[in-house]
Amino acid sequence: MYEPTRLHPLAAGLSFLKMLREWIIPLVIFFLFGPGNETGLTWVTYAPFLFIFFLAVYGLIHWLRFTYHIEGEELKIEHGVFIRKKRYIPKKRIQSIDYTQGILHRMFNVVKVNIETAGGGAGAEASLSAINKSDADRLAAILRDHGTGQNEEEADVQQAEELPVYTYTLSLKDLIIAASTSGGLSVTLPLVGTFGSQLDALIPEDFYVTAFNWLSGFSWIIIAALAFFSVFIAWFISFMGVILKYANFQLKRYEDRIVITRGLLEKRELTFPLQRVQGVRVVENVLRQPFGYSTVHVESAGGAGPEVGVSAMLLPIIKRSRLNDELKKILPGYELPNNMHTLPKRSLRRYLIRAVLPSVILIPAFWWLPSNLWILLLLPIAVLALFGVLRFKDGQWLVEDKTFYVQSRLISRSLLITEKRRMQDFEVMESFFQRRKRLATIKTAILSAGVGRNFNLKDVDLKDSLEAFRWYTRESK
Repeated sequence: MYEPTRLHPLAAGLSFLKMLREWIIPLVIFFLFGPGNETGLTWVTYAPFLFIFFLAVYGLIHWLRFTYHIEGEELKIEHGVFIRKKRYIPKKRIQSIDYTQGILHRMFNVVKVNIETAGGGAGAEASLSAINKSDADRLAAILRDHGTGQNEEEADVQQAEELPVYTYTLSLKDLIIAASTSGGLSVTLPLVGTFGSQLDALIPEDFYVTAFNWLSGFSWIIIAALAFFSVFIAWFISFMGVILKYANFQLKRYEDRIVITRGLLEKRELTFPLQRVQGVRVVENVLRQPFGYSTVHVESAGGAGPEVGVSAMLLPIIKRSRLNDELKKILPGYELPNNMHTLPKRSLRRYLIRAVLPSVILIPAFWWLPSNLWILLLLPIAVLALFGVLRFKDGQWLVEDKTFYVQSRLISRSLLITEKRRMQDFEVMESFFQRRKRLATIKTAILSAGVGRNFNLKDVDLKDSLEAFRWYTRESK
C-alpha cells in the first residue's frame, strides 16, 4: 500500500464503458443515418468501430497510468494519459471514505472508493474506481489514522479487531412498509406521464380515434379501473425503487464513525465521522405519520460519497415509539424531547391565510363552471385550509440545556435536533404584520454537506423567541 499501486483491471473496462456512455448518442445517430450509399464514403461505415476500439485502448492506457500510494501522511494519486497529473491528499483532511459496489464490482469482488475531504466541494475529492475489498479496507484503516505512524500490518490488526459498538438492521417487514409508504408516487407518476407523451411521434394519429371510440363503449367504471391501473404501475415502480435502494440495509456504529451499507443490485457503503454530524432530522410524511412511522436523516458538515447533498438517510423507516431507544445507541444526545413549546393561538389565523391564499387562482373558474359545480371548488380550498391547521399544530420548538429543537411542516412534518455549538447563527425576525400581533420568526442554520442549510418557524410568540435568542447568545458554562 506504500508503493505505487494500480487499480484492479476492471477499472480499464469501467473507464471504457464510461467514455462509451458519453458517446453513445452520436454513435447511435451515426448507425441510424450513417453516410448512406454515397460513392467513395464506404470506408466511413467502419469509422464507429475504429472509434470504439480507440476508446478501449484509451481506457487500457488510463488504467496503466493510474497509480495510488501512501507516502508519509498523504495519499498520492498519479494519473493522466497525455498529461500526467498528481494529487496529494493529507490524511488529516479526509472526512469520510465510502464504498460503492455495482453489479460488475460484485462479480469481481471489488469496490469503488470515494474519498471526501473538508471543503472538497460537491463531489468526491478522489475516486478509486475498482479496488479489491480487502485492499480497500486496509487503505481506509490507514487513512483514518492521523499521525500515529500506523504501518500496514498494524492497520490489518486494527481492522480485524475493530468491532462495532452497535448494529441496526432493517427488517423485511419495515422494508416493505418503507417501500409502500415512500411517497415516491408523486415523482414516478409525472415520469410515467412524460414518457407516455413522448410516444406521440411513434403512434399513428388514427390510433387515438380508434382508442377513443373503443373506450367510449365502456362504462365509467372501466375507465376508472384503467386510471387506477396506471396509478398502480407508477406506485409499483416507486415501490421497487425503494426495495432495490434499501435492501440489506445495515447500520454499524463504531467509536468514531457510523457506517451504513445498503442496496440490492448496487451495494453502497457510506461513512459519517461522528465529529462531523451537525444535526438529525426526523421526517414523517402524510402516509407514514398516521401509522406512527418516521424517517431519520443525518446532517453532516462533510460530504457523504454517493449521497452528496443536503443530508443522507440514517434510518429509512422506524416506529416513532422506538426512535429514542435507537438514537441513544446510535447518536446519544439527539433524542426526541418529551414536550415542546407550541405556537400561540393568535398565530392560527395567519397560518390559515397563508395556506388558503394560493386558492385565489381558482377564482377565474367561477366564470366558466356551471353554478351547480361551484361546490367542487371548495374541495381544494378545504384541503389547503386543513394543511394550514396542521402546520399551525405541528409548529413547535424547544431549547433544552445545550440542544435546540424546531419542528415545522410543508407537506411532511420535519423535526430538527441540533446542538447549540453546531448552530451557525440564530435570528429573530419581525415583519410589520407580525409586530402588530407580537409574533416573530425564529431561524437558525447548520452546516450540511459543506454548505449552510436554514430552518425556521414562523409566528412564534415574541417573548418566547427573545428568550430563545438570549439562550443562544449566553455563554456556555
